[in-house]
Amino acid sequence: MILFLDFDGVLHPFHRPQGALTRLPDFERVMRDYPEVDIVISSSWREGYTLAELRGFFSDDIAARIIDVTPVLPAAGPLCVREAEIDAWRSLRGRSTEPWVAIDDCALFFSPGCANLILVDPALGFNAATERALRERLSSHPFADT
Repeated sequence: MILFLDFDGVLHPFHRPQGALTRLPDFERVMRDYPEVDIVISSSWREGYTLAELRGFFSDDIAARIIDVTPVLPAAGPLCVREAEIDAWRSLRGRSTEPWVAIDDCALFFSPGCANLILVDPALGFNAATERALRERLSSHPFADT
């Protein structure tokens, strides 16, 4: 399983009332229960930080599971751009047949009704509802016996 992770609106509420990455500990706590999941950064932060710098925001055990960032594709408009970047990454890395999930706060970046998207309320960021949805998605795969 591959998890594609956005930051703004997910790892902190979009407007950052308490600062950046305030929901990161909650995300990491959940991910520790699913050590088989690879993490790829799909956030726009990948345009301003190197992969090493992005990993530096995370605890060491979670940072070690961040394997890459999605490519930045020339935008023909905002619609479905994040999903196109994810598809491009999966194709380039030979992982097109693997299950994946994306955690993002913008539905317009994905095709309508995208079954792989866990949509986060950008005013709240990663919260109990996001945790339930993520656990349900990750638990529906065979590796979840751990």
